[in-house]
Amino acid sequence: MSDLKVKVLFTTSRRIHSKYHSLSFGKYTIEPIPSISTGNTIAPNQYLLHFHDEIDEGEHRSKPDIEVKQVLGMLSLWLGTRLEIKSLLINSVNVGLIAQDAAASGVTGIIENPPNLHCLLQKFNSLDLNLARQFLRSADVYKTAVNLIGENNTLSYFLLTVAIECLSNKTKTEADKGKCDNFVNFILTYLPDKSQVETEESWKELLKEIYYRHRSGFTHGGKEIPEASALADRLNRAYVKHIIDGKKVRTPSLKWFEAVVRNTLLGFLMSNNNVNTEPRDRLKEISLEHGVVKLIAKRDIKAGSVVSEQHVNLD
Repeated sequence: MSDLKVKVLFTTSRRIHSKYHSLSFGKYTIEPIPSISTGNTIAPNQYLLHFHDEIDEGEHRSKPDIEVKQVLGMLSLWLGTRLEIKSLLINSVNVGLIAQDAAASGVTGIIENPPNLHCLLQKFNSLDLNLARQFLRSADVYKTAVNLIGENNTLSYFLLTVAIECLSNKTKTEADKGKCDNFVNFILTYLPDKSQVETEESWKELLKEIYYRHRSGFTHGGKEIPEASALADRLNRAYVKHIIDGKKVRTPSLKWFEAVVRNTLLGFLMSNNNVNTEPRDRLKEISLEHGVVKLIAKRDIKAGSVVSEQHVNLD
C-alpha cells in the first residue's frame, strides 16, 4: 500500500469561529491559515484541507483532485458558505490550480469579431414583455452555466439545457408533444448553422441524448456526464460514440453544446422581426419589477406617511 499526501488551499465566504483550531472528519482535516489585510482589503478566510489518499494493492489510479472537489462541495453545503479552491499540493509537488477541463477553452481566448450589440439590443427591446423576461432568464442561466465550466461540468451541462427550456417551453408549437420535443425543435428552428452534424435525424438523436441522459439523468438519478464528453472536448468533436451498460450511445461535447445553446439563443433573438412603434427600454422595465413586495395594510394609510411593520399584516 502507498499513499499520496494531499493539501489544498481554499477560501470561504464565512469564517469558522476561532475557538475551533481545526476540524476533522474521517481522514480529512481543516486548519485555518494566517492572513493579513492591507489598506481597505479585508483578509480572506483561508483554510488548508489535508488528507492521505491511500492506494491499495490492485488499484492502478488515483484522482485526488476530483476527491478534493467532492469534499469541498459537501463542505459548502454543510457549512453554508461559498468555497474557492486556490492551489493544490500532492506529495510536496505544487500542482497549482486544479486544471479546468478542456471545455473551458470554448469560452476563453480573444473575441475577434463581436456581434452587433446595438442590433441585438434593438431586437431585445422589441420582444413581447413576457418573452423579454424569459430571454433574460435564459441569459442569466447561460452565464451561470459558463461560469461552472471546468468547475462542475455536469451542472453546467444541466444549466445549458435549462437556458434553452426557459424559452422553448414558452414558444412551443402544436406539433410539440412534450418538453423534450420543445427543447429539440427550438434548437433546430433557431440554430443558424447546423452543418456540424450530418442529418436532422442525427441532430434529434444527439439532443434527445442530452435531454434524457444528461438533464433528466442529473435531475432524477444524480448521474454525472460521462467521461466521453471530456474526450469529445479534447478531440474537438461534436460527440464521441461509446458504450454505457452494454448500449452504444453518442455523448456530445460540452464545448460543442455550449456553442449550440449560445448560437440558438442569438438566433432566436435575431429572428424577432417586430417593429417598435415607440421607444422601449425592456431592461429598465424589467429591472423595476425587482425589489417590490405587495403587502396588506391593516388600515388606510395616508399618502406620504412613513410605513412600518406595525401598519401591515405580515401573518
